[in-house]
Amino acid sequence: MIPSFKRRCTDPILNLSVQEIGGDSRSLILPGMTTTVSPQHSASSAQYCHQWPNGLTLVAEKIESVQSAAMTLLVAAGASTDPSDALGSANVLADWVMRGAGSRDNRALTDYLDSLGVQRATGAETVFMRFSASMLARNLPAVLEVYADIVQRPQLPEAGFAPARDLAMQQIDAIEDEPSQKLNLMLRARHLPEPFGRAVIGRKDHLVALTASALRQDCRERLNPRGAILAVAGNIDFHMLHDLVEKCFAGWAAQPSAQPLMRAAPRGVQHITQSSNQVQIGLAYDTVCESDPESLLAQMAVGVLSGGMGARLFSEIREKQGLCYAVHAGYMSLKSPGPGVVIGYAGTVPDRAQRTLDSFLVELKRLGGGVSTDELERTRVGMKSRVIMQGESSASRAAALAADFHYYGRTRTLDELRTRIEAVTLENLNSFLASHPPEKITVVTIGPAEPVLTVNTDI
Repeated sequence: MIPSFKRRCTDPILNLSVQEIGGDSRSLILPGMTTTVSPQHSASSAQYCHQWPNGLTLVAEKIESVQSAAMTLLVAAGASTDPSDALGSANVLADWVMRGAGSRDNRALTDYLDSLGVQRATGAETVFMRFSASMLARNLPAVLEVYADIVQRPQLPEAGFAPARDLAMQQIDAIEDEPSQKLNLMLRARHLPEPFGRAVIGRKDHLVALTASALRQDCRERLNPRGAILAVAGNIDFHMLHDLVEKCFAGWAAQPSAQPLMRAAPRGVQHITQSSNQVQIGLAYDTVCESDPESLLAQMAVGVLSGGMGARLFSEIREKQGLCYAVHAGYMSLKSPGPGVVIGYAGTVPDRAQRTLDSFLVELKRLGGGVSTDELERTRVGMKSRVIMQGESSASRAAALAADFHYYGRTRTLDELRTRIEAVTLENLNSFLASHPPEKITVVTIGPAEPVLTVNTDI
């Protein structure tokens, strides 16, 4: 039997700061997109938003075609809030809080959620601690009550601390056997500002010194409704959902919280020597952030680079030149005023590493010359397909609603997303590419000491 509980410590998306909401509570019920300015109507969905004075925001979307419901609860207790001498403590805490809450001990909590058929995952990310759960819609009230206990009344049993910490330290050890994952962590640390470039897994020496009493006190301050987002999607009733969340979460007491102090990233070029028959190559450079009106163009550009087997990186570097066994690129974003970031990866052998890096840089530079109609349409089809598939999953929609509100301060409907994708023209995209060339590229490599790679940005 596959267990229904999964523990996560990776970011589906990296955000720079947490939006705090205060003032009087207010709610919106809008067919279409949630906004205080100009409601847009949609036949496929209706959305709801309510903000409580304690800082918790509820966003929801009704999907009548499903019998399920899913929730994503984001609490601003991620790795960026780790004390400087306890890096990795959020990762430990994400495990520990699930080992008993309210009146239920570890076993009772697990058995109860299993009895409700809940598929769930909990994990620390860079900014948030994420709690996700999917279930039959009729079980949503019981599940929300349980998660209210988890974030407000965790038991944090003494017996559960050591196993939670040990699992976190095992993740650190395992990274040494996963060079591509290690590269990703090192590249983020090199390119992103502290504390948002931190590895969620933290440092082993910090975790060895971590105590249950210190983390228990830290938990009281970190599990905070300020900036928290609860997103729910599925076959739900908005009024019933509002009343339930009011009952379970409105009394969640807000604690004072300070924004993490940022320090500039070192960036530049770094090589990490590791005995290996492979060389891992990572690149990163800034582009527009998610909330920028042109962010879709940046994501489409990445799709041209790395949107499948017909994309430029795969076809030019892997298939035509045979230089590497893996190559791809992706888009991530910090929250404004931070930038979006394009991250690239290639895995190869030492005697082909320099040519692989050179070819990657050539493809980045070639983007500025524009893309073809065929490339645009292939990327458009891929993006629209992902939007359609997202609409068929209540869990995907809940996660997307939470991310939307964090970035935009509102949620977006699938119709809005499709309309934006369809509106992109070849002229729009090529104009964006010409005016946003890759600059100040950060490069991190992992592999043997020789050969030493040269980053030639003049290619």
